[in-house]
Amino acid sequence: TYTFKEGGGMENFRLSRAPISIKSLMTSLLSVIGLTYILLLLHVWHDTEMKASLIAQAYSTMESIELTNITHTYLPYYALYLFAIPVVLFMFTSYSEKVKRIFAVLPFIFCVIDIGSMWSIPYLNKGFSLALWLAGTCLASTFLTLYILNIYDIWFRKQK
Repeated sequence: TYTFKEGGGMENFRLSRAPISIKSLMTSLLSVIGLTYILLLLHVWHDTEMKASLIAQAYSTMESIELTNITHTYLPYYALYLFAIPVVLFMFTSYSEKVKRIFAVLPFIFCVIDIGSMWSIPYLNKGFSLALWLAGTCLASTFLTLYILNIYDIWFRKQK
């Protein structure tokens, strides 16, 4: 494995040891991303009430151009805006490497399942609406977990 040379790398940098200005910036950034996520959930609630049957109804009649447009919007929205920043910040926490490995890939797997399920509803089976609902629930749970773990590490973790 590659490691930075002594004194020149960030292998020892932890958010829990960062100055208050950095901690405040990271907390503000995570909170704004969290508010963005809440707005997305409100939008989904408005469209489908988060019911698999209404999800199936909404997506089953979509044409490929509509699905492409939604994919083009939501894939980078999820992967870059909602998860890349919290995941990158998580890599600078004091949690174990095993936990970091899980969060390094898990949200992005859920993103692919989410988008894949959306495409599967009109072309394979309306039953994929349950997979879409589950993937969305897993995405929300993962974001909430990342938010809580990051905030805990930034503000409450004992410095070593």
